[in-house]
Amino acid sequence: MLPAWEQSGGSHEDRTAPHHLQRCPVAGNQRLHADVYIDGELAFHARNQGTGGADFFHQVGRWTEAEVNSWLEANRSPRVDDGFSYDHDLEIEVSDLLSRELEARRVKRLLRTNLVTIENGQIFQYPLRKRPIEIVVRAVRATNPAAIVVNDAGDDVLDEALAILLAPR
Repeated sequence: MLPAWEQSGGSHEDRTAPHHLQRCPVAGNQRLHADVYIDGELAFHARNQGTGGADFFHQVGRWTEAEVNSWLEANRSPRVDDGFSYDHDLEIEVSDLLSRELEARRVKRLLRTNLVTIENGQIFQYPLRKRPIEIVVRAVRATNPAAIVVNDAGDDVLDEALAILLAPR
């Protein structure tokens, strides 16, 4: 049993991506609504109020929140944040999945107007400023030949960039 998201228009076997993710602006905050799939089957409708509080889950599938939480606790390592350790549960899983999807969307928007690279384990962006991307790539590679260009690269490079951006600091 693995909580996951499915992207509309097809599924990604073991990958996570939201299905029907909506953002609704609320007084400077954003409400999020999403469907949670487990083993390809709709399990929960998830939402939050956009104020930093808890997420809400409405069970629509056969798994209960308690069953999913016990599976996650047994199969995911505890989360350590600011010196505190806590067990992995559905709320943390959904938070991680939403963070990953929103960051992926942000990076994909950046790719339209910037050259994005992975250099020495860090992400860099170089504005294109209406220049052809090849010129900017050449300039970056002149100073750092080991730079990995995220633009027009495969999903594995985008996944690597997201892992760097979402890594705990």
